Amino acid sequence: MAEQTNIRTILATDCGSTTTKAILIEKQGDEFRLIKRGEAPTTVEKPAEDVTRGVLNAVGEIEDLTRRKFIKDDEIWLPRDGDNGCDAYVGTSSAGGGLQMMVAGAVKRMTAESAERAALGAGAIVMDALAIDDRRQPHERIERIRSMRPDMILLSGGTDGGTIKHPVEMAQMVAQNVFHFVDGLVVAREDHRQLVPDAETRLG
Repeated sequence: MAEQTNIRTILATDCGSTTTKAILIEKQGDEFRLIKRGEAPTTVEKPAEDVTRGVLNAVGEIEDLTRRKFIKDDEIWLPRDGDNGCDAYVGTSSAGGGLQMMVAGAVKRMTAESAERAALGAGAIVMDALAIDDRRQPHERIERIRSMRPDMILLSGGTDGGTIKHPVEMAQMVAQNVFHFVDGLVVAREDHRQLVPDAETRLG
């Protein structure tokens, strides 16, 4: 780190549950000012499973915005060399675990993946994706739900006017593990009510 009196460029990152943020602060005159912000998904899950990748991606966005370099050999560039690198780097974490969520769909490569995209888009941490065709036995899926203890389960699949076989089958997987059931599929509501009679059921 540069001597405190010579610090002019500060780079800071924060790793959140779902998003990693980076900011560039520089001295202008007698004051330090926020110059640019960058962000990228936090990389704690597969395929990266390395939080530093998200940090470098967020800093890379600042590089793109400023047309300067702050990464050298896959590390934060310290100390500063001319316009590149920084005099000081601060890394923090505000991750609090996030919303732990499981998703389920009739077909793994269609409805289950759609549910996973929706969950990730809402900022959740997806613990697992279940599907009727995921080659697991019904009791294995139920045990998976019980062992993972998600905060929420998102079911995806079925259309009003279509078959209710798969939506009801998916509901059976979670029927013993839920207290609230928000139902958006009109044709399956009565079947879902019978599956979870003690749950607080709301119509989506």
